[in-house]
Amino acid sequence: MLNLMILLMAAPAMAFFTEFGTAYSRKKTSFDSNNYTDSESITGSISFYFFERIAIEVSYTDASSIRQEKIGGSQYTTYQKTKVVGADLIYVFADRKATFQPYIKGGGAQLTRQQTIQVDSLDREILDPDVAVVPSYGGGFKIALTDSLNFKMSYDAWKTPIGGTLTTDDSQIRAGLSWVL
Repeated sequence: MLNLMILLMAAPAMAFFTEFGTAYSRKKTSFDSNNYTDSESITGSISFYFFERIAIEVSYTDASSIRQEKIGGSQYTTYQKTKVVGADLIYVFADRKATFQPYIKGGGAQLTRQQTIQVDSLDREILDPDVAVVPSYGGGFKIALTDSLNFKMSYDAWKTPIGGTLTTDDSQIRAGLSWVL
């Protein structure tokens, strides 16, 4: 009972609030009309702040990409669909009312990737999906536009499985908006 009373008295000192966010990323790399990569992703997130500067963020990212390569006389096209469900601990270096709010984050994510490969105009080959739990980390900043609306930019990094024990180091820059309730 004493613990409950202490928690209730300390609750006003804590800053319980929620932040909803959305971000978009697009990247295209072209070597020529036969060799390019085009990818885009959209992310939705919800952050639960327990203190003014500490939060748990849960996010969902839906990404897709097309890679086209001309090798020899054949045209290879790889379609990839990736879904990421993540959870990160966030530390913000400024108060919630500050105009500029830099932050760092780290955690993990479950990544599911499905690839389809087509050579020339032959039938498509659908590969077995890769599913893995991977570490993730990143950082970014928010710029307050109003009391509850922020412009948000972040850098995120993680490892993506590419079969067996092999992985790639992936990173992404995202921009979006967040709303504080």
